[in-house]
Amino acid sequence: MSRRHSANSSFPVLILVASLSLTLLTAPVFGQTPGPAQPSTENASAGGEVDFRTANQEAIEKLRKLPPEKIASLDEKLAEALTLYYDGKFGQALPIFNMISADVETMDIMWWLGTSAMNVGDTRLAVQKFQQMLAIDPSLHRVRLELAAAYFQLKQYEDARREAEAVKQARPPEAVVRNIDRLLAAIEESTKTLYWNVRFSQGVQWDSNISSGPDQKVLNVTGGTLTLNNDTAEIGDWASISNFSGNVLYDFGQKQGFMWNTTADLYNQFYFHNGKYNYGLADVSTGLWWVGPRDILKLPVGVAKQEFGSDPLSTIYHIRPSWEHYFSSSFSVKALYAYSKERFFPEENKEQDNVTNRYEITPNFYFLNRRHIVSISGGYEQSAAEVRRFSYTAPYGAVSYYTRFPTNTDFFIRYQYSNRDYKAAPLLYSEDRVDRRHAFSVALSQEFLKHFFASLAFNYIDNRSNLELYAFRKETYTLSVGFHF
Repeated sequence: MSRRHSANSSFPVLILVASLSLTLLTAPVFGQTPGPAQPSTENASAGGEVDFRTANQEAIEKLRKLPPEKIASLDEKLAEALTLYYDGKFGQALPIFNMISADVETMDIMWWLGTSAMNVGDTRLAVQKFQQMLAIDPSLHRVRLELAAAYFQLKQYEDARREAEAVKQARPPEAVVRNIDRLLAAIEESTKTLYWNVRFSQGVQWDSNISSGPDQKVLNVTGGTLTLNNDTAEIGDWASISNFSGNVLYDFGQKQGFMWNTTADLYNQFYFHNGKYNYGLADVSTGLWWVGPRDILKLPVGVAKQEFGSDPLSTIYHIRPSWEHYFSSSFSVKALYAYSKERFFPEENKEQDNVTNRYEITPNFYFLNRRHIVSISGGYEQSAAEVRRFSYTAPYGAVSYYTRFPTNTDFFIRYQYSNRDYKAAPLLYSEDRVDRRHAFSVALSQEFLKHFFASLAFNYIDNRSNLELYAFRKETYTLSVGFHF
């Protein structure tokens, strides 16, 4: 069939189209050479044996009964529609095909109607036409695949699966099988309701200041000086770092709507020579999610337990609702509120019990198909403790950058500044404590063998305080390996 036709041809195009078998529907799937159509299986609608020639013969007979001027008009419209169709102007071709089909409808017209409808998003019309064709000839595997794709677009996943598997059972060429398998995989992913992942890493860390102590042992305090012992001053040590995280998500609405998410995090830090500074954290949270076309709402609640040395340190109950809105594929804004209530052990540490509220907003910028992400955060934290000298307010800001290289290498860098003002003077001082903290971190992670990774991380903290006892610098270098599923 040529791309362009003339209404003045001696033999009408419509009759020519109706007379030809629909070889374009079978050849692309099975690699056949165009030729006469083979007899079809039983017509589900008509209840008899038909082939393309039989089906189109009805159209030929109908056309021959039309006045010559009507045939010429339809012929001219078809030429125009085909020109638009093969130029990729499906939206303009579709209404013309519709007008032609109202007078006479061949298998070819059904195909052009259906594929045009698919290209302009009128998926229900496409389904109607493909079903109509398969009712005439169920052996049209190309049509059946198109029908499966249309069902997928309509989220009628079981119907899509049925049609795709029917074509696969006909043993098409390997290239077609791969396409079918991709469609079936997409159906499987779209119908999943339970998702889970785990991640574990084991590493070694050098910590330049495990006590977060000042770099000098003799300090000025109110009324004199204070000499620190070796356990309080700045000391460095190697540590073993273990980190486990797991996540289970149940999807009620298949990609959109309500979900339920549960996470668990375990972290342990064991120093080689200073076990009194060992640290452990276990944190479990669960809660409802809602996912919309442009929004993600999360409502997690949880509990965390901390250990210091070999003893319990505190229990933290927390609620961290968040909402993120995607204005476009390249920009979103996330708002977060976090509430926590912390209880310390043993009894002599009860004065540090606190309730903390944190408010944060984060614009996120996505570049080059989300391979580059820049985030800018601003927030405010307020902690009210049992004893006023442990209470504080802290505005803060942060900027971060993340990218993933084609080599499956992840790179992350972040800087944060916080301004923490305490509500009363600590022991040994007569003025209120004020901290200005600069924190910098950078991490590089390389994935290999699909489920394994190695990472290198550096963290630096410069805590500048108006009181010498609380001013410190801290560097950590961490090398770890792990796996994820």
